[in-house]
Amino acid sequence: MAGRLAKDELTPRAAELVLAACRGEAALDRALSGAPAQEETPREKTDGPGHGIFVSEIRVRGFRGIGPQARLPLAPGPGLTVVTGRNGSGKSSFAEAAELALTGYNARWTRARHDVWRQGWRNLHQADTAVELDLVQAARPGRTKIRRSWSPEEDLGQGEWTQDGEPFDDRRWHDALETYRPFLPYSELGTVLDAQPEDLYEAMHRFLGLEAITEAQQSLAEHRKRLADVVARPYDRRERVRAELAASPDERARRAAELLGSPSPDLDAIADLALGTDVGSGTGLLHQVVDLVLPPDDEVDRCRENLDAALGAVTAVATANAQDSLRSSEILRLAIQLQESGGAKTCPVCDLGRLDGMWLVKARRRAEHLAKAAAELHEAADRLDVAIAAARALCLPVPEVFGETTGILDTTAVLQAWQAWEDCVSIDDPVRLRQELFDRYAELVAAVEQLKSVAREQIDRRDLVWRPMAIALFEWHSQAQQALADAEVLADVTEAENWIRKAAATLRSERIAPFAKESQRIWHRLRQQSNVDLGAVRLGGTRNVELDVSVDGVSNSALAVMSQGELHSLGLALFLPRAMVDESPFRFVMIDDPVQAMDPSKVDGLAQVLADVGLTRQVVVFTHDERLVEALRRLRLSATVWEVCRGEESVVQVRMSDDPVGRCLNDARAMRVDEDLPDALRAELVASSCRAALEAASHARFRRERLSRGTPHAEVERVLEGALTTKQTIALAVLDEHAEPAKLMPHLEDVVGSWAVDLLQACRVGGDSGDLDVLIRDTELLAGWLQR
Repeated sequence: MAGRLAKDELTPRAAELVLAACRGEAALDRALSGAPAQEETPREKTDGPGHGIFVSEIRVRGFRGIGPQARLPLAPGPGLTVVTGRNGSGKSSFAEAAELALTGYNARWTRARHDVWRQGWRNLHQADTAVELDLVQAARPGRTKIRRSWSPEEDLGQGEWTQDGEPFDDRRWHDALETYRPFLPYSELGTVLDAQPEDLYEAMHRFLGLEAITEAQQSLAEHRKRLADVVARPYDRRERVRAELAASPDERARRAAELLGSPSPDLDAIADLALGTDVGSGTGLLHQVVDLVLPPDDEVDRCRENLDAALGAVTAVATANAQDSLRSSEILRLAIQLQESGGAKTCPVCDLGRLDGMWLVKARRRAEHLAKAAAELHEAADRLDVAIAAARALCLPVPEVFGETTGILDTTAVLQAWQAWEDCVSIDDPVRLRQELFDRYAELVAAVEQLKSVAREQIDRRDLVWRPMAIALFEWHSQAQQALADAEVLADVTEAENWIRKAAATLRSERIAPFAKESQRIWHRLRQQSNVDLGAVRLGGTRNVELDVSVDGVSNSALAVMSQGELHSLGLALFLPRAMVDESPFRFVMIDDPVQAMDPSKVDGLAQVLADVGLTRQVVVFTHDERLVEALRRLRLSATVWEVCRGEESVVQVRMSDDPVGRCLNDARAMRVDEDLPDALRAELVASSCRAALEAASHARFRRERLSRGTPHAEVERVLEGALTTKQTIALAVLDEHAEPAKLMPHLEDVVGSWAVDLLQACRVGGDSGDLDVLIRDTELLAGWLQR
């Protein structure tokens, strides 16, 4: 993946997201959050089931159609094995038992619409149930035994499941069975194409080994959808929120509606509105009124106390002759300076007394007394000036908010009270200032509190309407902020997802090409005379499998044009390449009843395909249709054939099968020595088996001769169906036509001998006990001649 990224023009951020997504969900979350990438610890691989797995034996007891234990031995290696038997013989019970033992479930029951399939899993003639599967694995000595057993009272989901005596660890087998499932039951074979599209897609996708890139693509898609929702959410809601705000009489709501109506809303202004920090609205002015602060009471009280103390001090020292004392003090000071500068002099004021030393002593004492009184007066005056200044400083100017709220509140009383209080600044008389200032302040406090009370009531009324709108507006604001933050991330994730989608499609095409080619090769051999052609097999981007099917060169839908037999053939063509990949630990495949609904020409193709697969895989096919075995023998293809027979009390026997002729002769010999049969019945049954042997030999000869001359399979089968008697069938094989017995008999007498004519007569009417051995012997001789 890193190599492909280096070759493409992808932004560094998108490339980082692609690699993080491939490492896993946690790595992608860190990359999206901006956290530094961590060194990923490689995930430990689960210990799988092993490699080179073949089946050596299947044992079944008390399951489905099998009562007492029956065993199906298989050669654990490449090769084709065909298990035949009539319907109800128990052959499919072996296939279902093997699937149940290894996978824990059965596809036929899982997909069945009726409970009867799931309820009839126990055999009626056997109390306990057990299915066992012996496996042989490469590079591992001995056999692996997988066993499931149930006591009579246990349900199918219960029981004991073991591997070599230990509890079966289905987790070790799960991934391999999901990806390379080696079982193809008839219920799946017929529904490969009409199942859910994603089921076939998943089945084919798993073995391509693209789970990591698919999971990465899905992870990026999920994050892209989430981010796209976050980015689109505020714009999807904006018009609805704006309409609700515009319909409100609240000026904040109308302002918010104006902001939302902008192509690029001012998110800061919207936040101010939602959080109540905007002061440009009427509600903001009301809050300014409520928040209005007058001088604190303790400051006012302290100012009053200082002013009272200063007035008291001035009153104490400001006597009636205080000014005369101050002037006298000044005159004495000047006189003292005069005396000190020139000695005793006549007093310049009265021109009588002398400013001598005695006067200087008295004058100095008097001057000190007057200076002290003057200092006290000055100090009291200064203190009063400070107290007056502090009192005047309390008188703040009228706040502008009162003018701005004229249309919202009745501020007349407050304005008058405040102006009267502010006018105290111009009062010069300290006593009057003391009287007016604090009285007017008390009136102002009452007026302001009344106004604040009215403002609070208006705020409460407005907030009752505004609060839910503010919450909605704030939620929208939060979403819009998140959308802005995620918009860039969304662009990066979208770019990464688009790239990985294209890369995944390319990888799917590259990896499925060999399997598609093999499917086409298999289909070409199975189709035989069909006019349906299979082209490319692709994994579509919508999680479906795309099949290029054409009829006489014209594209069409597979389900619309294919017969059931052709659908079975196509199902095999899609299944077998998956089962044959080298990565699969299983070297065996089990296919149940693939011949059903196939015409004879496709049976020949199926025989060739199965034989080819058997060169590298262990192929086990269960079928009740003798045509597959006959085709294998006629085409001289190597195969092991087992025949399953079911007797009374669900006793099932498995025996090696020769050809149909040998089987019929073996049945005749078995009935010949059965002492429990009445003589007349024994003779009739032996004769019937001999007739069946001759008909089987004749069928094989007629098919071989006609098919070698290029006669279509369908025509061959149609002619055989017209032969209703044993003599007509032999006539087809010998004379290549339906002939009268009179024409057939002379020919046999001339070519084979008169004993052949006598044999046909004995097969028709039966014989007594003494003639049965001769009847069987002569039948074997004539059948051998027919097969040459």
